[in-house]
Amino acid sequence: MPKIKLESNWLKANNNVRQGDRIKFLDEGAKNEKGDWIFTVAVIDQRTGLPSAQKKFQLNRRNFEAIVAALGTDNSDDWVGKEMPIYVVRVENPRDGKMVDSVRLYDPSADTLDVETSGLESPHEE
Repeated sequence: MPKIKLESNWLKANNNVRQGDRIKFLDEGAKNEKGDWIFTVAVIDQRTGLPSAQKKFQLNRRNFEAIVAALGTDNSDDWVGKEMPIYVVRVENPRDGKMVDSVRLYDPSADTLDVETSGLESPHEE
């Protein structure tokens, strides 16, 4: 019997996006009924440099701050067509307390990268 795997419409760390991939903003985002900002992004595969999927991405404060630092604007109209590199961190899910993989965007021009408690090396370190 074949193994069934349902694809997610959402950007998921270590599922449909991996350490070193980039995302490209395809729209300016919109608020959902809960007030969260949701964007449509393309996943750019680090190996090929080509788009591998189109996914929904929910913005959080940390990623918002990284985008503003990298792109120099908090106007999401200006983010359309721009790319951001990602790294994957382990974080505690606030709903159930379990550790989960999470997508973090970062400013590639920054001198340092705060990898929090991820246990991962900074992409800037050799």
